[in-house]
Amino acid sequence: MSRRTSRTPRGARAGSEEALATVAERRDALVRAREDLEGIAPADALDAAGKMLERLDARTALSAEHTVIGFFGATGSGKSSLMNTLVGEEISPAAVRRPTTRDPHAAVLDPAGADALLDWLEVADRHGVQGGPLHDALARAAADGAGRAARAGRAGSASGAGPAAGMVLLDLPDLDSIQEAHRDIAERMTGMVDVLVWVTDPQKYADRVLHRDFVEPFAGHDAVTLVLLNQIDTVREDERESVRASLEQIVRRDGLEHAPVLAVSAQTGAGLADVRSRFAAVAQAREAIAMRRRADLREAALELRGAADPSGLPDRVSPAAERSLEDALGAAARIEPVAEAVGKAYRHRADARSGWPVVRWLRRVRPDPLGRLHLGADASGGGRGAEARSSLPVPDAATSARASEGLRGFADTVSHEGSDPWRAAVRRSARSREDELPDALDQAVVGADLSRRTRGWWWPVLDVLQWLAMAAWVVGLGWLVLNAVLAFFQVPAPPMPMIRELWVPIPLPTALVVLGVGAGILLAVLGGALAALVSRLHAARARRLLRARVHEVAADLVVGPVQDRLDAARRSATDLAEASGDAPPRRV
Repeated sequence: MSRRTSRTPRGARAGSEEALATVAERRDALVRAREDLEGIAPADALDAAGKMLERLDARTALSAEHTVIGFFGATGSGKSSLMNTLVGEEISPAAVRRPTTRDPHAAVLDPAGADALLDWLEVADRHGVQGGPLHDALARAAADGAGRAARAGRAGSASGAGPAAGMVLLDLPDLDSIQEAHRDIAERMTGMVDVLVWVTDPQKYADRVLHRDFVEPFAGHDAVTLVLLNQIDTVREDERESVRASLEQIVRRDGLEHAPVLAVSAQTGAGLADVRSRFAAVAQAREAIAMRRRADLREAALELRGAADPSGLPDRVSPAAERSLEDALGAAARIEPVAEAVGKAYRHRADARSGWPVVRWLRRVRPDPLGRLHLGADASGGGRGAEARSSLPVPDAATSARASEGLRGFADTVSHEGSDPWRAAVRRSARSREDELPDALDQAVVGADLSRRTRGWWWPVLDVLQWLAMAAWVVGLGWLVLNAVLAFFQVPAPPMPMIRELWVPIPLPTALVVLGVGAGILLAVLGGALAALVSRLHAARARRLLRARVHEVAADLVVGPVQDRLDAARRSATDLAEASGDAPPRRV
């Protein structure tokens, strides 16, 4: 049979190409979502989506001119007889013995170009149909399409007579066959045909197994589903509509809200003209492939969303969650002991410079608190190497537990409204670099500029005053000692100057001693108070600096991976919505 060159009118082709483009966008969205869901959604859900995408790609690469219509049903529903009557030829053998159909049988209208499609379907029994009532229905559909195009001013876009579309009808093994291989063929074909035709009969139309295992899973495929109640001639005429309505009610309960439910008879031909017209219209419009793929994409997207719904997660990590994490990591980094050591180090250095000179040397004997921890600049003023380590005490069990609990609490706070798979994924991301945290926190403390050698402007002032006070009491004490020595050797001493302005006269040397010692003590007390005040400021500054360093570590090792996971959740939610047809395409 020669291949026809005349196809659908230009307007219809443009609409079909637009639909296929939409399918392509939704397909790409599902691919992206599946990549983001790797390791999160269950493997079986990911595998099912992957197999569906493989089928979609394979079908897209094959003939778009042929609409594949599959007849599915239970044993004895009359699928073979029904297809033979629809086509007008003996395509599939029908007999009393069950099961009759062991292998798929194909009736091909317009066989040209269908071989590759049939090879993919793995259908070896193929019958070309060149005439008959279904062929005539296709021809009428083509003529009607050409007429509508002419009336719309596009008459020149369609030429030639005869059917402009191809069709493949498949008679398939029984869904409830006692032969497992037969059931496998039928189940495989449910995912490969373009149009699903469920065939049942008045005796088995309410069979729960058929509806639960085969009809319900395709609840979202209304647009490419037709339900045929065959053998309606075996029902009394006044009961036929009630039986059909009962089947329709069951089908609606299955989730097929818009799929037509028709009563037909392969024996009398009742209702088959309507079926042929529907088949011809679907084939001529060439939209069944796109509609089936849209339904498959929606089903796969909804399955993935049900397995690992990403919609409950926030777009970004909240500042409150970050602060809570930093508190826990700050405890593990020993921020508070280091900040206290900075304050103590300032007081230590201040006392060594501005304290009472008599006891000042004691401060210099004691080690610097920061130096004891190997923090800050070293004694020579050089910087510490990148691989330097602190001498902070190892965090105790409670501190380590708090850090670990902080990671879990952070992950749970961020993901508390997410689905279980995403909550688990966020926890894994939060702890993905947990082994690096101890060293990174230690380096954050070691690398902080804690200003160990910072000097106070008031140190030299008090230092000069202390030495002046010391000089005063040393001079006064020396004067008194000299007078005592002269008196011991009975050498006349010079007159002793007296300070008579006080309530009792006091020798000048004694006044110098009292004044020098008192001033030194008062200056020491004043210096201690100033050092205590300023040391708190230095400790607060160190605390802020160390917390900022811990913030960087947390952002790099914990918040960053978690934010990446949240970004993946946001992307997958958008892509699943697009793949299911609930949102417009995401433009990059």
